[in-house]
Amino acid sequence: MRLSGVLRLLRSRPGISAFLAFFLVYLALIRFCSQAYYRDPTSAFFNPIRGYESRYSAKRQNDADAFIRNANLTTFVQTTPQDPKICVGIATVAREQDQYVRRTIGSLIDGLEPSEREQIFLAVLIAHTDPQMHPIYGEPWLTKVADKTLLYDVNQGRLQSLRDWETNKDYRRKAVFDYTYVLQRCVDAGTKWVAMIEDDTLAVDGWFPRAMEALEKADEQHSIREEMDWLYLRLFYTEEFLGWNKEEWRRYFAASVAVTGMTGMALLLIRQFLFEKAITNSVIAIACLVCAPACISLYFMAGRLSMQPPLPGVYQMPKFGCCAQGLVYSHKMASKVITRLSQVREGFVDQIVEAWANEANLVRWVKIPSLLQHMGASSSKGDDRGSAAKYGRSVAEKIWSFSFEEYSADNT
Repeated sequence: MRLSGVLRLLRSRPGISAFLAFFLVYLALIRFCSQAYYRDPTSAFFNPIRGYESRYSAKRQNDADAFIRNANLTTFVQTTPQDPKICVGIATVAREQDQYVRRTIGSLIDGLEPSEREQIFLAVLIAHTDPQMHPIYGEPWLTKVADKTLLYDVNQGRLQSLRDWETNKDYRRKAVFDYTYVLQRCVDAGTKWVAMIEDDTLAVDGWFPRAMEALEKADEQHSIREEMDWLYLRLFYTEEFLGWNKEEWRRYFAASVAVTGMTGMALLLIRQFLFEKAITNSVIAIACLVCAPACISLYFMAGRLSMQPPLPGVYQMPKFGCCAQGLVYSHKMASKVITRLSQVREGFVDQIVEAWANEANLVRWVKIPSLLQHMGASSSKGDDRGSAAKYGRSVAEKIWSFSFEEYSADNT
């Protein structure tokens, strides 16, 4: 068929013309999405090879390493807290491969102004019944940087239980005990805030003023709304669980129906007032039954974080807020968490805390973007790399903050 014949056919069949035009635009949009949304884990266009790239965390690791090397020098002088506002508690265990805790502590202290360092009381628990099992025990930098290096100070019965848990790799009991042990020491320190940080995290440069500002905003919003007690401020979250969750399918379905209906109504109005002959019933049918559903599908495929990106700030996150890498409690709430953990005694700390928050209807806040990154290729509870290892990424696939990597060298 000659070109002129094709053109006559298209003019005589506006529905076909509209569909072909839409098809070409749709292909271009798919191409665009594959290039633009490869870092969105909620997107069908997510590319693990590029998505898990350590953009900013590589810099912070280098900063932390340099800080620890300097802290090992005899000339290193640490500012002693005079009236700390926050106790930062870290329980650390020796890992079979990488020891992340040096970088965790280094990144938390590196870059702080002297006035900021004076507001932080850093307590580090060597969580072994034989502390010499941990590689950092006895290293010069630890006693210089940490305000308190904790060892187990318990009776013989409890010490034997700890040994048994270590031998049997009963992480569910020991992790809860360690968390409670450090939390209690921070409560005893009497600071207004208590931050519990995992020993395989990395902090953004300037995390402290950002966290303190976020805590003030959480307190302000809480007071204005006169809600029940709030449990914590989350410093770390993973976007893996913030996609199009099935619990909200009714809302998604209603919105999709509304968009399709509005498409049909718009075309009917346009036909009535502007293009009566061009917009035929077939055009409207194709638009409503093919084009609109295809566009809606592409919207969802693009990913929730790409289509509805969260703005920086402090927000409530009552669900999907994994994990316990960095949680900040008030002094009062930290005491209540200790009581709760003492009652349960076994499990994963984040799950225990979240279950209690749901029962008691406690508000939970999150700082966006994340102030912490999870470094571990494996956790102390076992390997958590998932399929990330296939792509050469030494990250815990399900515990990774993509927003953290969006920070730049100048912290904008």
